[in-house]
Amino acid sequence: MSVAIDIVPSSDSLDMFGDADTSSAYSLSGHVTIAVTSPFTLYGRRRTARILLHSVTLTFEGQTEVLTPQTGYAAARLCTVTREIAPHEPVEMNNEGHEDSDKPCDWNVVFDMPIPGWLPPSTTYGVEDAGVRYTLFAEAKFTFVDDSSSSSFSFATLCAPFRSRMKTVDTRKHIQLRRLIAPYEDANTEGDMVLQPRISYLINAQASSVSKFPEDVLKKLQVLATVPEHINIEQHAFPLIIRMRTKNLEADKCKRIQVTSVSAKVIQKEKYRTRPSEDYYRRYPIPAALEQPPNVPLKYPHPLGPVYDSGLGAYVGWVDNASREFSLLPLGEPGFHSLGDNNYPFANDADAPPEEPSWYTLESSIPFVHQAPDDKATIWGGSPIIRPSVVSPLVSIIHETAVEVTCAYTLPDTEEVVTECLAFTLPLRILTFAPDPRIERCITPPPVHSVHTQSGSPVPSLSPSKPYTSSLPAYSQLFDRNGDRKIDYSVPLPLYTPQASPEASPKASFRPLTLDLSHVGFGYDEDDAQEMHELDPLLASH
Repeated sequence: MSVAIDIVPSSDSLDMFGDADTSSAYSLSGHVTIAVTSPFTLYGRRRTARILLHSVTLTFEGQTEVLTPQTGYAAARLCTVTREIAPHEPVEMNNEGHEDSDKPCDWNVVFDMPIPGWLPPSTTYGVEDAGVRYTLFAEAKFTFVDDSSSSSFSFATLCAPFRSRMKTVDTRKHIQLRRLIAPYEDANTEGDMVLQPRISYLINAQASSVSKFPEDVLKKLQVLATVPEHINIEQHAFPLIIRMRTKNLEADKCKRIQVTSVSAKVIQKEKYRTRPSEDYYRRYPIPAALEQPPNVPLKYPHPLGPVYDSGLGAYVGWVDNASREFSLLPLGEPGFHSLGDNNYPFANDADAPPEEPSWYTLESSIPFVHQAPDDKATIWGGSPIIRPSVVSPLVSIIHETAVEVTCAYTLPDTEEVVTECLAFTLPLRILTFAPDPRIERCITPPPVHSVHTQSGSPVPSLSPSKPYTSSLPAYSQLFDRNGDRKIDYSVPLPLYTPQASPEASPKASFRPLTLDLSHVGFGYDEDDAQEMHELDPLLASH
């Protein structure tokens, strides 16, 4: 007889929402199928297959690996979760009544495992497809139940005392872990860009040591840069807003400042390490060094892992980290925008009242591509494609936009025009957005179609469909951390309708006015609502 097992998860992927959170956990559910088949025989009827199932052990293991010419091969264990899902007492399984069937008798053992909510998403890097992987292992232990007569003699009976009665069978299943951002609840759009929370950075303008640009003027020039808090990786552009003004600057000097040009581009930076940093150990509960490879080997390492552990790898690493970066600016897009000559936006700043300052606003859409046209990207890192922003023990992918704002100033004595390039970088978070749960989905079975065979008789068939549970929103999309339901700011306040007074309408029936505060929207004040960050720019004088 034969016994086989298979892991059948409830969904194609394990989806986690929001930022990595050590206090959260997600459910990985499904069932383990145990298939029992009777042995084939040339004479007589096939015997009934009987086994006693003693245990079914599930182990979820996450791992991250890197393989570069500079670092060689390195691996780290992210987590290990083990659960016993079989009953405490042995359970008999058999195929009685189906001995002659070509199909095995299947027994399903359901499982529901809690998975830590801080894990990085599954991904691969480089030409060798190393990266972050998650695997679910299953092992079943059982014994055969021999119902044959004790008086019968066979060679198997003679060897029975020398055989191990406890048998094991195992399997594994790759688990795709995705980290998603819940779709924003604002239904208003600007083109293909959904209005979303933004984050602002206050730029501290400082003159370089060799600059002729007056330092006192530059210090009173305020620059505020705003980008979206999260950028959908499926998009091809994002809005950038730059606001500039002067503060407490003399009127004569305000009239001498020009803003001549602005440029911006998106840069992706990748860094690979041979071991997790101390900061990562403090932030996340990854296993200690004694539980990491090679002290405790991975259950399913990269095929080249054992080769490098034996010292036969092609890459012999000599450094602790390797990095590369490339621009995601589209081919043929200069990323430079000239603002024209005689552009004096701060000429009237000194006349504006202090309580109502005026900002010179530059709004732009910054494009980016999904595969960089840069042919100088290192080969070992694989194709220069855009990846979600992530920080894992051995690999970090960060994005930023490099901005340059060129200002000109006319010196009062010589009428010489000097320029200063205010260069700074803004951190970006390019992530994968979850599908909008408000889109209606059909939960009824699909219609039955008929497929005609050669004999002409129709055979009904059902097109496969994903379970409805995969379209349900996550808890974090509906409720805050404190358990309160999230407010849908896309629903406006209801219009106030005055009720008729009792004197004017004696027969009017009064009904109390009720407001659902969970759908009340409030005004958006950018100066108050946006989170402010200070950045020190890099200045280059001309």
